[in-house]
Amino acid sequence: EGSQDNILTTVDTITLQSDMMYTAQVSFSNLDGEFNITSSTNFTTYDTQSIDITSTSGEVCVVCRFSINTIAVGCEIQIFQNNIMILPPVRFNRDVNNIAEGCISNVITGYYDLYVYDVENDNTLSDLPAIIKNQVFVD
Repeated sequence: EGSQDNILTTVDTITLQSDMMYTAQVSFSNLDGEFNITSSTNFTTYDTQSIDITSTSGEVCVVCRFSINTIAVGCEIQIFQNNIMILPPVRFNRDVNNIAEGCISNVITGYYDLYVYDVENDNTLSDLPAIIKNQVFVD
């Protein structure tokens, strides 16, 4: 007799807070202890899911990508050097493709930390940054 695949389906519903970072971990093992596997993944409940950053000649360009069911109206970029905000914050509005993009000019050559906040539908910011990119080089 050949082996038979056993399919295990377990569904647990957990209510998560918005604007948080989470790590989920799942572990599997067989009864004999011969097989063990653990997998973990990080995920976010922020509306801004990822960003693309390019920089050239004193300009930083950012593309914010939002979750499918986002209620955010855009993203705000804050640029810091040595924990000091070096320029006023800049907001980019989300388009119908769930993208907000634009460029920030007059950035002097150097390394910067970029803080990306969700701009909520009431024009307030998320309490914490959705994404932080450290040591972004601008030439």
